[in-house]
Amino acid sequence: MERIEDMWQGDRLVSELGLKLEAAEEGHGRVSVRVEERFLNAHGIGHGVLIFALADAAFAVATNSVTDAVGIQYSLNVFRAALPGETLFGEARLLHRGKRSLVCEFTVVNEAGRTLAQGQATALPVARDAYQQMAAPGG
Repeated sequence: MERIEDMWQGDRLVSELGLKLEAAEEGHGRVSVRVEERFLNAHGIGHGVLIFALADAAFAVATNSVTDAVGIQYSLNVFRAALPGETLFGEARLLHRGKRSLVCEFTVVNEAGRTLAQGQATALPVARDAYQQMAAPGG
């Protein structure tokens, strides 16, 4: 999946957070991250942004495995805290692939398989270089 490899290598936040690509298949993505001290919020648990980033990365893999796309709508419910030292896994599966939108469901679980969060997201198919042109000087 050349598209996924290109996307994964070009995503700076994925790199900064240390997310790992576990699986990439057509319409499916799985990623992981360890809850390090730097990811803890003021309550001493994994920050919600980390959980969201993990879900979003799995969603990006699932949608971009079939076409170039960007997320435009998200719904995420967090049920349990991510604890320091845990490894979390985000998994997304494509539910709908239309001409104008893609819809995925995603789940975040800990290493024991307990569900921490679930949600759904919608992506918009776009040309691969659509936003690169906007970021260029004079774009």
